[in-house]
Amino acid sequence: MSLWLVLTTIRRAKAAPLAKAAVKRRLAACGSISQVRSIYSWKRTLRDEAEALIIFKTTKEKVPQLRTFLEKEHPYETPEIIEVEVARVNAQYLSWVVESVAA
Repeated sequence: MSLWLVLTTIRRAKAAPLAKAAVKRRLAACGSISQVRSIYSWKRTLRDEAEALIIFKTTKEKVPQLRTFLEKEHPYETPEIIEVEVARVNAQYLSWVVESVAA
């Protein structure tokens, strides 16, 4: 079993409801939310936005379901969904994640 991080940015007011919905559905064990400032180009316009970054902790087996959930529930036209396999993780934490997302 391996730990995966799935990252997305979203409007700050929408971050907690999205994270809670994913955890409630057991798609992730945790959704950590941080405030970020995103500077990016969108449709040839430079944007400077206050956003939230959600880092979901999940298992490889749950990544496809979490991705599908985010693609459906995320309010952005083109949501950022980045999936990263963790090289090393403490065994107790991994056990907690696995137990948390078990059906």
